[in-house]
Amino acid sequence: MSPRRPALIFDFGNVVAFFDYAVACDTYGRRLGMTGEALLTCLRDRGLLDVVHAFESGKLAPEEFTRSVGRLAGLDLDHDEFARNWADIFTLNRPVAELVAALKRAGHRLVLGSNTNEIHARQFRRQFADTLAHFDRLVLSYEVGHLKPSAPFYLACAEAAGAAPQDCLFIDDLPENVAGARQAGLDAILFHEIDALVAALRERGVEFDGQR
Repeated sequence: MSPRRPALIFDFGNVVAFFDYAVACDTYGRRLGMTGEALLTCLRDRGLLDVVHAFESGKLAPEEFTRSVGRLAGLDLDHDEFARNWADIFTLNRPVAELVAALKRAGHRLVLGSNTNEIHARQFRRQFADTLAHFDRLVLSYEVGHLKPSAPFYLACAEAAGAAPQDCLFIDDLPENVAGARQAGLDAILFHEIDALVAALRERGVEFDGQR
């Protein structure tokens, strides 16, 4: 099989880096006599995901997001303190970071496509600067005004890659986002773990050094 050169578009959360919202909730849970997990469950029951989606689509400013979460939690939250806690939830997925570097060395076009927000993006741009430097473009939902799995998000990724949708390969850990990419005309891989991802890339003829 001849080498393929699709534009490779990686999701960020739970692909390039892991995250855990419960970590961000620990500080505030203690004020309420709750664990971070218990507070997160409570917030979700009260509509947290709707607020997060509004924030990640650029419809809420960071300060508005803090106030909204505070109302859901029944707490008066200081924005700067909340932002620090909300941001510090990421750990690098080192095998994927190494794969990204290998793909870049092989000359592949790389784009990061993430549902995210201003607070998190500011954090991970700084925390993972070395890994993110391998990406030619970052497509962030709060900047483009669209969330996965809507078609405009994937089309924005293809445009950022300078490629037609059918010449793009999207890698994401959520089945609904993989389905959305395919519906928008992109090829897509559901990410579970590094060896399966490498195998799926090799099956598609994507070549790079350091293959497992």
